[in-house]
Amino acid sequence: MTHFKKLMNPNYLGAYAIDPGQELTVTIASVKQEMVMGPDGKKEECIVAHFQEQGIKPIILNATNCKSIARLYKTPYIENWVGKKITIHVQQVKAFGDVVDALRIKPVLPAAAPEFKCAECGAVLKPYGQLNARGLADYTRKNYGKVLCAECAQKAKETAEKQEEKKED
Repeated sequence: MTHFKKLMNPNYLGAYAIDPGQELTVTIASVKQEMVMGPDGKKEECIVAHFQEQGIKPIILNATNCKSIARLYKTPYIENWVGKKITIHVQQVKAFGDVVDALRIKPVLPAAAPEFKCAECGAVLKPYGQLNARGLADYTRKNYGKVLCAECAQKAKETAEKQEEKKED
């Protein structure tokens, strides 16, 4: 199902962006104060977290979510939050005399993602393009018969293309 606000493409992550019952685990790339324009056109300075994962909009951090991250990682210093993973979920809260959906930071550390290593060079796989490490591992396993990092996958592709050219000659 598509929430109508998803079609409006706002600049920041909102509760509508996470499907009911789903969660979003992301890695903090930066946290800083930014001038944000609200839906009413009013500008306000807010704390904004940007993420390492591509295609994920930044989140405006309210006091509740800042405190949650500070408790989770035992530091109130935003510089120490960089590189840390958080899980965002939707929770109903009382606000403005109504009950509304709000983004909240789960109060538990996200489960560590499995680590995938390249069968050729031994490097730990990192996200590449639209693929996370698992996606890259699945793609290279399917196409090359083994888990490869992006660099080794490119070499394997070039080798396969050269072999194909030799067959055609």
